[in-house]
Amino acid sequence: MKITLKDIAKEAGVSQATISRIVNRNASVSSALEQKVFTAAKNLGVEIPQKKILKEPVQDRPSVIGLQVSDLANPYFQEVMRGVIGEAKQIDYGVQVFETKEDIQVEEETFRSMEKFHLDGVILCATRISDAKLLSFYHRIGIPMVLVNRYIKDSAICCITVDHRRSMFQATTHLIDLGHRQIAYLAGPSKSNNSLNRRSGIVDALTKAGLKLNPDLCLGSFPDVDGGFQSMISLLSLPKEKQPTAVLAYNDLVAVGALRAIRMKSLRVPEDISIIGMDNIPITTHTYPPLTTVSPPKVQIGALAMRNIHRMNTGEYENREGYMEVEAPLTLRYSTGPAPIAGNGVEAERK
Repeated sequence: MKITLKDIAKEAGVSQATISRIVNRNASVSSALEQKVFTAAKNLGVEIPQKKILKEPVQDRPSVIGLQVSDLANPYFQEVMRGVIGEAKQIDYGVQVFETKEDIQVEEETFRSMEKFHLDGVILCATRISDAKLLSFYHRIGIPMVLVNRYIKDSAICCITVDHRRSMFQATTHLIDLGHRQIAYLAGPSKSNNSLNRRSGIVDALTKAGLKLNPDLCLGSFPDVDGGFQSMISLLSLPKEKQPTAVLAYNDLVAVGALRAIRMKSLRVPEDISIIGMDNIPITTHTYPPLTTVSPPKVQIGALAMRNIHRMNTGEYENREGYMEVEAPLTLRYSTGPAPIAGNGVEAERK
C-alpha cells in the first residue's frame, strides 16, 4: 500500500502542513517534533524525502501569518485584530491583513492572493465561503489554519466560535421576562451560519415561552449601521398593531442603525421599543441610551487564534483540540425595559 504524507501526519498526530515543512525545509520546527515525525514514518516503513540544504545557509526569514477579516471598519474585527497582533508580537510573528468587504467573490480572490505569499498560517474571521471551497483552499495552501466564528468538520483546522445560539437564547429570554411578546430579529446576512445560529437561539427561547418568531419581523440586511437603519424603518412601516416592542440585532452596528431609525420615528428606547445588540463594541457605552448587548471576548479570541497557529507550527497542537467554543454573556444597560402596556403592537401569536 502506498504511504502518503497524510498517513504520516495521522500516525504522528500532526497536521499535513507540519509534514510539508519538514519535507521542504521552508520553516523551522523543533527537533523533538521532527524526531516524532521521523519515528512515525519509520513505523510505517517509509523514509521522509527531504530537499537538500544549500551549502550556504539562508538567513532565517520572519514568521508571518495572514489575517482575513470581512470589514476593517467594524470595531468587532478591530478588537479581534488587536488580540492577534498583540499575541503575534509576543511570539515574534508578523501579520499581513486581508479585507474581503463582506463579498464572497472578493474572499475567493483573497484566497488566491494569499497563496502567493509565503505565509506560516492563516486566520480567517467570519468567512462566508462554502465548506468545499474552504477545504480546497486549506489543502492547496498546506499551512496551519484557524477559523474564527466559523465551524468546519475537519479536525486539522482549529475553529474558535462564540456560542451565539446560547447568547441569543439568554437575550431573548431577558426580553420575554420583561413582558415582550412581539419580538423582531434584524438578521444581518440572514443566510450565514452565524445569523442562523443566532436565529436558532431566538426561536428556542420563544418556543420555550409558547411563542414563535413572526417571519414578518425577521429581516436580513447588510451587517452595518445603514443596514440596521433600513431594516428598522421597514419594521416601523408595518401597521402599528404588527410592529415589535423589542428588537434583537445581528450585531451592535445594526443596533445603532436601528436606534437612529427609532428616534427618527419619534419613538423612545426603551419606553416604546427595547433593543439588544451583539458584540459589545466600544461605542455601545456612548449610544443614547447605552446599549444592552452580548459581550464576546474579542481580544482573547484573537490572541487564542494566533497562539494556536504558533502551536501548530511547533507541533504542540493536537487535532483533537480542533473545536473551541467560548461563551458571551449578556451585558445589561439602558436600552431594554418592560414592554409598553399599550405598546406598539399586540402579543405574539401563541402556538
